[in-house]
Amino acid sequence: MLDSLTTVERNLKRLERWLPPSPRRSRGRGGVPGLMEWMARVSPELDPPRHLAPIVDAIERATREEARVVISAPPQHGKSTLVLHALVWLLLRHPSKRNAYVTYAAQVAQDQMYRARLIAERAGLEAQATLDRWRTREGGGVVATGIGGPLTGYAVDGLLIVDDYVKNRVEAESPTYRERAWEWFTSVALTRVHPGASVVVVATRWHPDDLAGRLIAKGWEHITLPAIDEEGRPLWPEKRPQEWLEAVRREIGEYDWAALYMGEPRPRGGAVFGPPHYYDELPSGGYREATGVDLAYTKRTSSDYSVAISGRFHEGRLYITRVWRAQVRAEEAARVLVSFPEPRYWHAGGTEQGVVDLMRALGVRINALPARGDKFTRAQRAASAWNEGRILVPREASWLSPFLAELESFTGLDDPHDDQVDALAALWQGLSARIGLTPEEQRQYAAV
Repeated sequence: MLDSLTTVERNLKRLERWLPPSPRRSRGRGGVPGLMEWMARVSPELDPPRHLAPIVDAIERATREEARVVISAPPQHGKSTLVLHALVWLLLRHPSKRNAYVTYAAQVAQDQMYRARLIAERAGLEAQATLDRWRTREGGGVVATGIGGPLTGYAVDGLLIVDDYVKNRVEAESPTYRERAWEWFTSVALTRVHPGASVVVVATRWHPDDLAGRLIAKGWEHITLPAIDEEGRPLWPEKRPQEWLEAVRREIGEYDWAALYMGEPRPRGGAVFGPPHYYDELPSGGYREATGVDLAYTKRTSSDYSVAISGRFHEGRLYITRVWRAQVRAEEAARVLVSFPEPRYWHAGGTEQGVVDLMRALGVRINALPARGDKFTRAQRAASAWNEGRILVPREASWLSPFLAELESFTGLDDPHDDQVDALAALWQGLSARIGLTPEEQRQYAAV
């Protein structure tokens, strides 16, 4: 009987060598496979992120040798999920190493660490954990913080990983924010990195002068994962097919597309609106009609321009029918605006809300749209439609020449006039209804 048990035990040990190691049994470098394979075992419900193999390679290399890497990747392609798995994988492979995780805000960092904690529980990682700090029995761990947050007193001898350092376009376009993020990264984050440790920045690009742009200029290794490559192939065709990407491209415009999805942010200063596309006949039925406006900020003076642009929207195209632009007092502007079709859309922020209220008191209803970003940012969607021939103008009209002149000269850099640009952007946003995107995607990309 004893001999039989011994034989069974010996055979089980032989078989065990052929079985994949259980994540819960894995401890230390020898028992944990590569990141891609390990992620597939711990989270089998996820498709293996083969499209993110360059990020996997960079993280694995960063554990073997000192590295400074910047990786540009598009949004909604799984990079943050991969990074969170990498944090747990790092501690299983090198439990004595101290790592840091940085994103654009402390609260977001804590939320992400909660997600990572769920992964750690499935993987059997044993660590003392708070909202923003983990510690292993071997003395390693990870601390999570936002840009501008505390890292003093914490030494990074493993990996400092930055996962998206900008919240939105407003932050990206702010020179003050960009400088503050740079100063924190160089004077706080990098000073905590020990010799031999590595830094990997995985981010969606927003601006040529963002954190990634400055690091690239300093000679850091740079890897770009465009949403669509030079041969027209999508990065993640199983989840983000070309049709979906093209719909997003039409929605957000070329400026954001180049930065967010292609990793090639463009400086302002170039032409935004190309040559016009004309129509010979207006749609006579089945169309929706509306007006885009940009009203003077001051309530009762005539120092600023007020603009109204009306158009008909039919089968995905906007036909401009009338443009009015003048320096008038609020009462006169109201008398003109009542002749323009409703609804009347305006990108109205805090200052402009007073003008909306004044117009309402004068008998003119205005539909206020959220004023996200500046006029250059808001113009991108309309510019994309304009350049694709989805916004058309008549061949002759009294207002046509000055209207085209403003659009063709608009660059987003100290433009003397941009009132008609913003009115057109409001009209397009109000009428186009985010063609090609689901309601959830509409909400998502409205915040871009």
